Amino acid sequence: MVTGHPFVIAKCGMSLDGRLTRPAGESRWVTGRSARRHAHQLRARIDAIFVGAQTVRADNPRLTARGVGSTRQPWRVVLSGSGKLPRRAHLFSDKDASRTLIYQSKSLAAVLKNLGERGITSVLIEGGGEVLGQALDARIIDKVQLYLGPILTAGPIMAFPGRGANTAASALRLQRVSYKRVGKSVCIIGYPEVHPS
Repeated sequence: MVTGHPFVIAKCGMSLDGRLTRPAGESRWVTGRSARRHAHQLRARIDAIFVGAQTVRADNPRLTARGVGSTRQPWRVVLSGSGKLPRRAHLFSDKDASRTLIYQSKSLAAVLKNLGERGITSVLIEGGGEVLGQALDARIIDKVQLYLGPILTAGPIMAFPGRGANTAASALRLQRVSYKRVGKSVCIIGYPEVHPS
């Protein structure tokens, strides 16, 4: 951790048209069980999982590594503008509640700096789209790990909404890209190109 910031992995499961959710009222998963297990293996290797408040409100995630034989659980990190989060959420009521950190009205850079000061060396940003978009806009992503499910859902919740690149030349380009079939999904891993300043 030369920069003082943790290594940041942007990870999400999304439809082929870049959406994070299925239509309202249906299961929230757009990838299959094999892809989710593969993602849990990644969770078991990192120090912290980072999400936005809306993900906590909408999905009530556990943000733990399950079904992969891991006894060590990552820190759970939530970024919230208002600080208003459901107290009955798993993050505050399960046996790992003491490993949940809430940051209110902080920038991603400030949160990562604080996590680095806590000795956290790797962070997995899992969403939602707003946080992933902010991370992309801020160019703080060190690795991308995307799971594409074989489904087209349309809808408003995009994986990386953000501001977007002004030109194709300013878009984030990946190198050392790999593609792996995981069940019916495809896992794409890549690392942003680093340009000398």
